[in-house]
Amino acid sequence: MYFTELPSLNSIEAIMKQPPGVSQRGGGRKRSSHKYNKKDCDCRFCLEHSKDGCTADICPVLDIRLSCGAASFRDAVQAIFAGARHIPFQKRLSKIYDRKDDKPVVFQNEQHQRIFEAQRKNLRKPDNQVLAVLYLLTADHDLWFRMRRYIDGSGKVDLQAVRLEDISIDGYAIWKAVKELQTGEKQISLSELSDRDVISDRAFRFIVQAVAIARLGIGILREWRNRE
Repeated sequence: MYFTELPSLNSIEAIMKQPPGVSQRGGGRKRSSHKYNKKDCDCRFCLEHSKDGCTADICPVLDIRLSCGAASFRDAVQAIFAGARHIPFQKRLSKIYDRKDDKPVVFQNEQHQRIFEAQRKNLRKPDNQVLAVLYLLTADHDLWFRMRRYIDGSGKVDLQAVRLEDISIDGYAIWKAVKELQTGEKQISLSELSDRDVISDRAFRFIVQAVAIARLGIGILREWRNRE
């Protein structure tokens, strides 16, 4: 219901009725023109910050902090799994990611990065889950060689058509993670991820990093690109 009578005033009244910060329908999405830097993203300026540290389970502006280099790849992975209440898993995660002198191992090697980037460009508007699956499949050369024929233009894997024979232990673990990321159905437990006899450090690293990509997008790979 409009209180004004003229169409021109009706449109103005419609805008005035909108909640603050909401764009007029059909007007597109508002984007901030401000380019954040590390100083802007100082945690002391955040409402979630207290004298004891961050009170949020996951940083609400982690994507922005990653985009300007205020947060690291390590920060992203650890933030994603901060709520996992499984001591052996957390110990393994800490052992791999708490070594400050180590550079982040984002890709298995240059071939992994090259294949991932090339395939990503061929996908039609991939979402984060699709990119996470692609990241995992291209991390294992043998698995990628077997799977690539079953991936459609949108990045979805035809899971029913896949036949796995003589696959490595790491390849099987990565494959189970791929199925979970694509279907949302539980395939790997935290107990399995915690067991080095079941999942190697290499496979563990790429699985948890794929989960981080599924949650936050490929923006978390920025740190690796900056080191090129």
